[in-house]
Amino acid sequence: MSRKPPLQDVTTERSDGPPDEQARPRLIEPVLCLPSPVADARVVAFPIIMASAPVVVAILLWLLLGSPAMLAFALLGPVMAVASYAESRRQASAQQTRAQAMFDRELDACIQQARSLAADELRRLEALAAETCTARAAPRLQAQERFCLGSGSVRLRVPMSGELRHLPEDVRSRLDHVLTLDDAPVFGGGATFEITGSPSLVLAAGRALLVQHAACAGEVRICAGVPGALLAQELSTLGRPWRWGDAQVAEGGLLLVLSEGRDIESSNAAPVRVHVQSASAASVVLENGSRVTLRPRFMTAEQLRASGPSRSDEAGQAGVDGKDAGELRRAASITSRGGAQPVRLEGAGLFAELGTHGTALFGIDLVTDGPHAVIGGTTGSGKSELLVTWVLALTESRSTREVQVLCFDFKGGATFDPLAELPHCVGIVTDLDAAEAQRAAISLRAELRERERALRAAGATHIGQLPGLARLVVIVDEYQALVDAGAALHSVFADISSRGRSLGMHLVLCSQQPAIAVRGTTLANCSIRICLRVVADADSTALIGTASAARLPADSPGLALVVRDSRIVEVQVRQRERLAVAGLVLAAVEREAHLGHLPPQRPWLPALPSRIALAAIAEDGPGLAFGLSDDTDAREQRPARFDAGLGAMAVIGGPRTGKTGCLTVLVEASGERSDSAVGRITVLSSDPESAWDQLCAADLASSPGLLVVDDIDALLAGVEEPHRTAMTEHLVRLIKASASCSPAVAFSLSRVTGGTAALVASAAQTLRLVGGDRSAYVMAGGQASEHDADAPAGRAVWRGRACQVAQASRPISNRDRDAEAATDRLAPVHGETDRELLVVARQPATMRRLLEARGFVCTDLADWCAATTVTRGHPERGGSEPRSVQRAVIGDVETWQGRFGVLARLSAEHRVLLSGVTPGEHRSLLRGDPLPPLVVDASRSAVLRHGRGTMERIRWSNEERSLSSA
Repeated sequence: MSRKPPLQDVTTERSDGPPDEQARPRLIEPVLCLPSPVADARVVAFPIIMASAPVVVAILLWLLLGSPAMLAFALLGPVMAVASYAESRRQASAQQTRAQAMFDRELDACIQQARSLAADELRRLEALAAETCTARAAPRLQAQERFCLGSGSVRLRVPMSGELRHLPEDVRSRLDHVLTLDDAPVFGGGATFEITGSPSLVLAAGRALLVQHAACAGEVRICAGVPGALLAQELSTLGRPWRWGDAQVAEGGLLLVLSEGRDIESSNAAPVRVHVQSASAASVVLENGSRVTLRPRFMTAEQLRASGPSRSDEAGQAGVDGKDAGELRRAASITSRGGAQPVRLEGAGLFAELGTHGTALFGIDLVTDGPHAVIGGTTGSGKSELLVTWVLALTESRSTREVQVLCFDFKGGATFDPLAELPHCVGIVTDLDAAEAQRAAISLRAELRERERALRAAGATHIGQLPGLARLVVIVDEYQALVDAGAALHSVFADISSRGRSLGMHLVLCSQQPAIAVRGTTLANCSIRICLRVVADADSTALIGTASAARLPADSPGLALVVRDSRIVEVQVRQRERLAVAGLVLAAVEREAHLGHLPPQRPWLPALPSRIALAAIAEDGPGLAFGLSDDTDAREQRPARFDAGLGAMAVIGGPRTGKTGCLTVLVEASGERSDSAVGRITVLSSDPESAWDQLCAADLASSPGLLVVDDIDALLAGVEEPHRTAMTEHLVRLIKASASCSPAVAFSLSRVTGGTAALVASAAQTLRLVGGDRSAYVMAGGQASEHDADAPAGRAVWRGRACQVAQASRPISNRDRDAEAATDRLAPVHGETDRELLVVARQPATMRRLLEARGFVCTDLADWCAATTVTRGHPERGGSEPRSVQRAVIGDVETWQGRFGVLARLSAEHRVLLSGVTPGEHRSLLRGDPLPPLVVDASRSAVLRHGRGTMERIRWSNEERSLSSA
């Protein structure tokens, strides 16, 4: 490797100056900002005069005044001088430190900028080198102005702000290292190349230059020599134009003159001399005299043959009429028949006549030439007519057992209307129904899997070994619009493009800018490329490797350039009249009817219906079937089942989305099962008090069954603390235990909030209804793409798939118990120890009327305490009341609290009735009691505590409630 030149030799080069380095197609912008050099440290001198002046003055004053005290001032001068000197040194050091820190920061920024520029330049050089690898992708010579000679060290040319020579040597070395690109493509300019060395290596290096030169229509001149003769023979075999030169060449060497124009002799530039030392090293003298050592670029004869189309016809055309040699070659028709039908082996492929090339018919075989095709063209260029012609040509002489066609029309839905009755057409999908189009496209992956299974079962490796399986051609008009409808569609078509050849699935993708619309993986597998008229040269070049399609006349729709087998052919697509199309379709219908073939099935299932009867869903299988689940990828629609063995089920959906209907279906499905595995069905009441009683029932968690809770969030919202927390915890326990013991739990709610988050998190199965509010659906854990505000009631997502809940035949009902039939045990009880009913009421007057209506003799707590002595823990009756009359001692909460401990002591032997008492007040009056039964409305219910400490809720009848409100 040659020694790198010093960096300062190249930093002042401007963009308009002549290049003096070997690989600089252009200068890099922006300007590289060099750090400002650090100035030398400021020298601080000791202030001698400042130190001596006070000493002289002090001596003079002592001589004049005769006072020894004056001599003390002599010390002041040296002290101040030393202090001033020290301070100056400190400031100078601090200033130098700050300057050095600033320099380091600027240097780091400069290094980072240089690295970024170096990386950008390396990527640009590598991209340019990659473009020159093939003649079809390489730019024209006057735009390129370089030939890639190999890889070596390339100095980055960049203008700099500042003087590099003022920087320290180590800094210049660092920048020199960063701005030197190792193993970067090295380019050489000029038109003459003299290559010496081993003949085989010289020949390989010459091929590499010819591949890059093939992009232009220039002339090649070869001077005599053994490698030159071999190279001339290879060019003659390929039909590439060349001439012999008369220059003298060293023995075993090669001299190539590569020009873009016809006048080679007009170039007086010095040749680029390349001496190939070995397969990994070559020394190069560039046209400007600079030297560089690099790793040369070689190519084989096979790579030269595959690098680009033959240009023999171009040379002959240019030599006769003077037209541009880069103009489209008029090659002989590949399918020329000379007045007879094109030759095609029966059953060997999918040959289809598309039009004419000159006077001969032109056709394409999707099997042998494909397996996939991509079509480009602007509006009005004839893309749609080409697609219709292709479909008719494919199906004209084939049955539905040989080929089937699926059409996607994403530019209005009228392109394939004439083909709607064609028996081979398994479906026409338009952008008018985007959801249906996405279903059809995604279902193609299931078609791939089914074909793979069929080949595996038959022991075949490709579809040609399985005659009973028809080939499927997927035709897409406006591919860009189709894949924009769903991000997952890119991967679907990429999968088909990579596996479709052996499985008999072929793609014909049409777009205005296919190089942009079709991703790299899919485009790379589309070996058939057809370009009609396009607007920009770049669109044509990106698709077929030449800009000729941008120059096709606008008044000739259907004129196209076809690339196949590395050849470009101009084809006029056949235009079929509507009557002719109708006749071909009718003939296909009659032919299929004569053959007795059943119509082929569409490769995708229809969308889920908006209404499904529960009776239409199969009951066989584990769990309770409540709807129909749609697996688009697998092309299956199976019953959606609630498997209690997996855990509880949460149904999340807004108003009018069908969440209550889902629970109703579960109840009905469990009731109609023939086995007895379901057991008792408990529908939790919407009344909080009744729901509390149902949850607290001793037999709920011990017996098998199904517990259904509708609108659990609304139920909990109607319960105050601490009963809400207790009810939530009890429900969480039931939900978590539903997978291992009874009962199975299914509940619904409108949205997930802080109070219901624990319930939803405990549920192992979740059904999310996709309608309603979008934000609530996303907050509940759903994907925004799944939400559909216009979805019918019951449309949901179940286990990652779309689902439609069935409709029940009857509304939901409580099959467990009647909440209103609560036991009322507040009747007078005869017996000496239980004759007083102690009443704690928020409204004593109202409670007095209610109890008197039930036969109680009511006494205020204050009067009762005044007339009764309390002994041995119970009151002794005073007066002469009959023993059959039961007394009710009534007091409000404050009165009972004022007689601290009395109620707790008497409650051991007397019943206590609490009306309108909060749980906190209950705990203050009766310490140690558990949480009392839930009472939502004190005018409707009250809590009765027995002497044993057990509590129950009693309800007032409607007549009694009217009494209390009087």
